[in-house]
Amino acid sequence: MHNRLREAISVLSLTFIFTSYASDIRFVDVTEQAGIHFEHAGGIDLRVVPALVGSGAAWSDYDNDGKLDLYIVNSALVRPAADAVLPKNALYRNNGDGTFTDVTDTAGVGDTGWGMGGAFADYDNDGDADLYVTNYKVNLFYRNNGDGTFKRFSSGAGGIGHEGFGAGIAWGDYDRDGYLDLYVGNYIEYTKVPQGDEVFFPYDFFGQTNLLYLNKGDGGFINITDAAKVNGGFHLTLGVAAADYDADGDLDLYLANDTDQNILYRNDGELTFTNTNRPDARSRTGDIRSGMGIAWGDYDADNDLDLFVTNWLDENNVLYRNNGDGTFTDVSARSGVFESGLGKTCWGTALFDADNDGDLDIFFSAGHIDPASWEAHGQADVFLQNNGDGTFTDISDAVGLRQSSAYGVGRGVAVADYDADGDLDIFIVNSGGKPMLLRNDGGNQRQWLQIRTVGTVSNRDGVGTFVRVSAGDLHQIQQVAAGDSYLSQSSIDVEFGLAHHKIVDRIVIQWPSGTVQTLTDVQANQRLVVVEPSE
Repeated sequence: MHNRLREAISVLSLTFIFTSYASDIRFVDVTEQAGIHFEHAGGIDLRVVPALVGSGAAWSDYDNDGKLDLYIVNSALVRPAADAVLPKNALYRNNGDGTFTDVTDTAGVGDTGWGMGGAFADYDNDGDADLYVTNYKVNLFYRNNGDGTFKRFSSGAGGIGHEGFGAGIAWGDYDRDGYLDLYVGNYIEYTKVPQGDEVFFPYDFFGQTNLLYLNKGDGGFINITDAAKVNGGFHLTLGVAAADYDADGDLDLYLANDTDQNILYRNDGELTFTNTNRPDARSRTGDIRSGMGIAWGDYDADNDLDLFVTNWLDENNVLYRNNGDGTFTDVSARSGVFESGLGKTCWGTALFDADNDGDLDIFFSAGHIDPASWEAHGQADVFLQNNGDGTFTDISDAVGLRQSSAYGVGRGVAVADYDADGDLDIFIVNSGGKPMLLRNDGGNQRQWLQIRTVGTVSNRDGVGTFVRVSAGDLHQIQQVAAGDSYLSQSSIDVEFGLAHHKIVDRIVIQWPSGTVQTLTDVQANQRLVVVEPSE
């Protein structure tokens, strides 16, 4: 009797602790009050593939005023009337007071094509963020003029114009020469047009090969895809994300492929890559599902980057734990991730510390794709809290994610601290509807540290830089990235949750150039700009 009473008390205590902990944060939809009046022109009722699967968004401080701005990619109209107002991509400048101003026309970035993905990067190391946008048909490159405007290029744009079915983007210095190169995933050879109620699916089409553009450092690029052995093999690529998973100093590439085997390309140096999901080089990340979104991050705090991949309905999302020897283990079931995506078609995603407790949580968006199979196309997005023991718990209801009939048809996801209050917020693109800006309320109750890397010998954005932070018993690692999730880009700043630690004992920064920089006794709760030593 006494033992049963003790067990009951323990359960009640744990329930109370969990409930209190879970309520520390709430995600509040502030889209309208923030002044983001955008509507995606896609939607699955259109029965047109680009409209079904797009689009994404990207965070960046394009005007160098210290505030993160937002670019949203849009879809197009199928058969627009001659006098129709065409949907266009949008750039929202952050006003610094929780609101945004639409500066699309002034900046010159309002493309009206069949938009898919977007990502910013300072490709020419001149101190401002340039922008690449993937489309069905012609991709676009916008060079930042440094005065709040961009110069637009399309075909022949410095060597990176391409006409195909562009999807995910990953900027990275793949040859470590100090300039950012560009990897572009391509989707399908879209040659059919729906007639009546006819619906097409990815397996009805051939795939397209992907592209790797080498930055020559003179403002131009050269296509080295075949020489680098990284063309993706016609595998219907949607998601692309770069990370140095084997910690050998160069950036590797992961491709989330639709209805085909995913690929982890290991960078072997000298601009060649190896497909590690071939039988002779197994990394065990090559499941054949319908890959959509990608997130890299050290969820188990063992000093290497793990991998989370979202998938189509009932294929379950996958969490791959990095074994530290070039291989991965699927820990989806034991970690509690497996069931969270069942019954959902899952898209954009992020591994980030939402509650600043020192470990990485998971968020992913959801939304159907088959217009004939469900009355309601929208689905609830999901937040998984890291329990700190290698497992996750779905607390979507507790943190205020929408649990009503008005679900969004989620696609791209991008994370950033747009209001500079010390916790990370979420932006979601909904296909055929209004997006959502979810402000994180309460995540900054614990200590935190944000770091912006500025390269001098390395690329100016510091993309590929490893940042290791130690504060008491917390030891964390993150890598600066430009392009992730699904067709999207989170902020290139890295943020560390520090729990109760007000001082960071040690920060070790490993730049792509090979330079290692160490900082000690750093005050928490600040945004730190770290410049790479030039010598």
